[in-house]
Amino acid sequence: MQYQYINDKDVSPEIDQKLRDLLSRSFLNGQDPEIFSRQRYYQEAPTHRYLLWDGDILAAHIATHEKQVEANGETFPISGIAEVCVNADYRGKGLIKNLLPKVHEESRARGDAFSVLFGEVYVYSSSGYQLVDNIQLLNKDKEWETPKNVMVLPLNETWPQSEVKLLGLPF
Repeated sequence: MQYQYINDKDVSPEIDQKLRDLLSRSFLNGQDPEIFSRQRYYQEAPTHRYLLWDGDILAAHIATHEKQVEANGETFPISGIAEVCVNADYRGKGLIKNLLPKVHEESRARGDAFSVLFGEVYVYSSSGYQLVDNIQLLNKDKEWETPKNVMVLPLNETWPQSEVKLLGLPF
């Protein structure tokens, strides 16, 4: 497997098509099942993409958004993990578990305080993520709510025990 980092703004038309194909096969969004046939992101484009290639086959992908959280009047930069997926022919081989440390290393180097994702404990706890219940985000009615399945990996800070607000769109 060959690892590749690419800034989203530098994605070529060929990689764009491979990303949209993989994302379309991996995610079926109930509100808009065709979204990835039109674009390579769900709500907003991420900044960073981490790819694993097997020759010209895109085997695995992780996107990260540069976001911020606020706690006790202080803001912290975070790496918002999104669109984690593996080509069906490569599942069960630990590709994401092997790719996440590279994502974490680069996020730490950028100065991100935390890596945050929306996911299942049984999938991400082995990579160091812990379920938290003190993060809030704005819903479509512009009201703060506490979502389920938010997991955090501290990178350069200790996760606050107080209420934490995700600033901007969720990922």
